[in-house]
Amino acid sequence: MSSHTSRSKPRALAALGALAAVLACGVAVSPSASAAGVHPTCNTTKAVSITSGHSVTVPAYGSSKSLTCKLVLNQTTENPAVKALQRSLKSCEGYSYLGVDGFYGPQTFLAVEALQGKYSLFQDGIYGPNTRDSMKHYSSTLGCARL
Repeated sequence: MSSHTSRSKPRALAALGALAAVLACGVAVSPSASAAGVHPTCNTTKAVSITSGHSVTVPAYGSSKSLTCKLVLNQTTENPAVKALQRSLKSCEGYSYLGVDGFYGPQTFLAVEALQGKYSLFQDGIYGPNTRDSMKHYSSTLGCARL
């Protein structure tokens, strides 16, 4: 066996070990990534009663109007749930520069990320249950209120 072959074998084993470690990490990360995706995408709104005769409009999902949903960066689909989020961010949380167009674009993403920082939440730019419960939501009759 030449000295070249004897040096190549440890390198090949090291590379194989590194590949196995990367694959193992990928497997370990996958459940976390899928766990983040357990909530459906909000696609409608729901009026949630805050006080007698007053309600706030909150992003919701489906015909049951479940509040357990999420919104993520999506510049291709206009969504009424995103409009409700943008209106609340703009009117209640101080992001006056934000347009209310129904598209979850970079400005909305950054506003949600900043809001999450303001309320000491994990800053991922995704609107979900923790963000929903922390922020103030818009009401045409009441102004702004938390759930």
